[in-house]
Amino acid sequence: MRIDIRYGLPLPVAGASPEGEFVPTRHTRIGISGADYVGMRPELLVAEGQPVACGTPLFRDRKRPEIVITAPISGHIEKIELGPQRRLSLLTVKSEGENAVRHDLAAAGAQAGLRTLMQKAGLWPALRTRPFDRIPAPDAEPAAVFVTAIDTRPHAPDPVLALSGKEDDFARGAAALCLLTQGRVYVCQNDGPGLVETQERLSVVRFTGFHPAGLPGTHIAALHPATPVAPVWHINYQDVASLGHLLRCGTADFMRSISLAGPGMGRPHLLRVPVGADLHALSRPELTPGPKRILSGSMLDGRETQYLSRYHLQASVVARSEPHHRNWLVAALRRASIPAAFIPSAAVDRALAPNMPAVAMLRALSIGDADRAQQLGCLQLGEDDLALATYATGGETDFGERLRAVLDTLEAM
Repeated sequence: MRIDIRYGLPLPVAGASPEGEFVPTRHTRIGISGADYVGMRPELLVAEGQPVACGTPLFRDRKRPEIVITAPISGHIEKIELGPQRRLSLLTVKSEGENAVRHDLAAAGAQAGLRTLMQKAGLWPALRTRPFDRIPAPDAEPAAVFVTAIDTRPHAPDPVLALSGKEDDFARGAAALCLLTQGRVYVCQNDGPGLVETQERLSVVRFTGFHPAGLPGTHIAALHPATPVAPVWHINYQDVASLGHLLRCGTADFMRSISLAGPGMGRPHLLRVPVGADLHALSRPELTPGPKRILSGSMLDGRETQYLSRYHLQASVVARSEPHHRNWLVAALRRASIPAAFIPSAAVDRALAPNMPAVAMLRALSIGDADRAQQLGCLQLGEDDLALATYATGGETDFGERLRAVLDTLEAM
């Protein structure tokens, strides 16, 4: 199956694109941010100074203790920072040794056994739901599963190149996902040779077109729209290969093939790093002169942080612009006023998923009209699906934040 996305926008790409092969890196520490896990109330399972192996549980969800976050490397717990209400802000692990937790694979060929294995190994958080873009409940079952093996963000790594040498693990992981649903598993990829063989409930769907042709919201809206009573799940292609590695070896693989690029990099790189890699250390040797912002994610939808997010496959370096100094009272009144206006345009109309009225949706999100946003299809979307809309409207309003507020309201109903 092939779907041509006839909307979207060609994005101006600042800076050179990385070329060559993925290069392994030396890492001294990794950082795990509590902000990566929306809706989770972490319960710590380790203490500062404690040694951990790759795959050791670090914390779990208080409400759903089966969902655990595990160490992506071996070493010892260097620092634990807690924020307001003692919520986890940051946990860092100092690298040391190459020990790994090994799991029993005897029951992994059945649905219950695969679920238990993924939860114990720390791979269950790789799955996210639509609607609401949360980690699914341990006993939930989706109407379909989407594997995102295409990325149209600026400077994103090529999935085919990233999966080089891991084709068998990817195919094994994709086939295993069929155990988690009675519906179909869709492998969404670029136009080209199929990354897996089509099976009875495993389909390869090729997408072509401009961004957001590579986002799960676009694929879900086109193939299997999600509803609260029939949710769907999505997972990125590198986590699928990690699942295949787990089923082959009994150990979890938390290494990532990422791009490190952007106009602030003198020479962009393709790197092999663990989840939570220190982006400051990786980018420092190649920074161009001047103040910089280092983003986990793309220039379009990344967030400024020192460590690579659990869900990002690239990092970007951009110039830090100096804030405009204005009277504090004027700034406060501006923040408290009605949402910034935007001008409907052809670019705005092409910024969201197919058959979705972009202007009406953005207006509903701007004023927090949850009922209207739901009628227009916001349940198909996650924050990354709104990044192009934020860009197309000039960036005055972060529509990803507005969407999250609306989704939280709808989820609480």
